[in-house]
Amino acid sequence: MPTPDSFRTVRVPDATIHDPRRRRAILIAVCIALMAVIASVSGLNVAQPQVAVALGASQSTVLWMINVYTLTLAALLLPLGALGDRVGRKPILLVGLAMFGVASAAAGLATSSGMMIAARLLAGVGAAMIMPVTLAVITSTFPDEERSKAIGVWTGVAAGGGILGMYLSAVLVDWANWRWLFLLPVLLVAAATGLALRAVPNSREQSRHRFDLVGSLTSVIAVVALIYVLHEGPIHGWTAPVTLVSLLVGVAAGIGFVAWELRRAAPLLDVRLFRDRRLASGSLVLLALFGVQAGIFVVLFPYFQAVLGWSGLRAPPSRSCRWQR
Repeated sequence: MPTPDSFRTVRVPDATIHDPRRRRAILIAVCIALMAVIASVSGLNVAQPQVAVALGASQSTVLWMINVYTLTLAALLLPLGALGDRVGRKPILLVGLAMFGVASAAAGLATSSGMMIAARLLAGVGAAMIMPVTLAVITSTFPDEERSKAIGVWTGVAAGGGILGMYLSAVLVDWANWRWLFLLPVLLVAAATGLALRAVPNSREQSRHRFDLVGSLTSVIAVVALIYVLHEGPIHGWTAPVTLVSLLVGVAAGIGFVAWELRRAAPLLDVRLFRDRRLASGSLVLLALFGVQAGIFVVLFPYFQAVLGWSGLRAPPSRSCRWQR
């Protein structure tokens, strides 16, 4: 049986920053990096018709261009976040920013659907390195009395980044070309990298336990398989062999992940926390909210633009209820 001491990690060195100006620079750096990641989640939704025509892609292929980014981000968020805690948060952040910037530039220059999907997948890997590290940098560098304020700013950027990305993308689609959508994340990455190099200190957690490789693999398999079912089920059929096999693999991997994490002294994700009804119910509400929102965005944007002939800037859902008379 694991003891309370077995869950402890040793932080080396103490990375708390006491200079207010440097803390502001750190907060700006991680928030810019986070904004680049979040803005890329919703940005491509606005340009679905233009991308389909330019690359000769079917609707299913365009959906993969959109969803492979969020799929990769979701699947790798836990393991890459844990890896950053172990090997050093600043190196992981910088590598993630470089990978994300290169992938975004490649997506903007894509000449085929395959190139676009590969670039978006690579961007998802970079985003999975950036997003958890930005929060970990805040928790490790800000003193207790300032940490909650900084996390509040981080949360606000996470909430507003998607809206900002959606509207800026709509402006670029209307006034320039869909390829310019990927200029925004490249610029944000350049700014975040410059600030991170100067202001963000390196910090890491020294654990007494090995990296949770089994938990990482089972979590990735579960996420990929279950999202594949939701993505391809309507195309192949909900009772098709590939759909049922993917569902079985996803459920089995999910159960295996939970069972393994319950046995680990230092789990990748402490699933015991979800025994708290407030945390569990809040997580389910957020899952339903963002799941429905993402589905609406994918359907409404091409309908407003391709069927009703609306511009990209007029199509975002905040104005979509203003039907033409």
